[in-house]
Amino acid sequence: DLDDFKTINDSLGHAAGDRLLGEVGERLRKCLRTPDTAARLGGDEFAILLEDGGEGVGAADVAARILTALEAPFQLDGKEVFIRASIGIATSDGRRTTGPEGAEELLRNADVAMFIAKEAGKNRYQIFEPKMHDTALRRLELKADLQRAVDNAEFDLHFQPIIQLATGEIEGFEALIRWNHPTRGLVMPNDFVALAEETGLI
Repeated sequence: DLDDFKTINDSLGHAAGDRLLGEVGERLRKCLRTPDTAARLGGDEFAILLEDGGEGVGAADVAARILTALEAPFQLDGKEVFIRASIGIATSDGRRTTGPEGAEELLRNADVAMFIAKEAGKNRYQIFEPKMHDTALRRLELKADLQRAVDNAEFDLHFQPIIQLATGEIEGFEALIRWNHPTRGLVMPNDFVALAEETGLI
């Protein structure tokens, strides 16, 4: 998934965004071997299927090559544009469910790993681990809770005074948001503001 791709569309327009997606696809293709498959799933999300792990070259090596390939600037409408990506990796040993169910599980796991990569700071790859599934479920629950919290006005605004130490005078206030969750209690901003920004609920 391309990091902050929406900024490109918003600033340069959708036509420039589409050209960028095409150029990204071309760079991805050059990172792969002939038997591997690259596809655009939609929006700014791509998927790559590596056959047999790439003859000893692991998926992590390919992910690192892709991140390096995206480092060079793209030329769009006479402007240099930089784009980065977050990559989720999921592997199959062939013993798992085959057919559509197996493919769906593989893509879902890669998607979960990609979101973990984004949360860890973007422009990186992350290999899926089973414990990440629980993290994704908690995130999904928090997202639903956040929407409900907005609808039910569960947020409180607190003000912390800023005091001039030399005079003891109050110079202003810092506004601090708190979420009064019905079962979790007081939820601090670090635990929900980033998700609120990502979902547009901010």
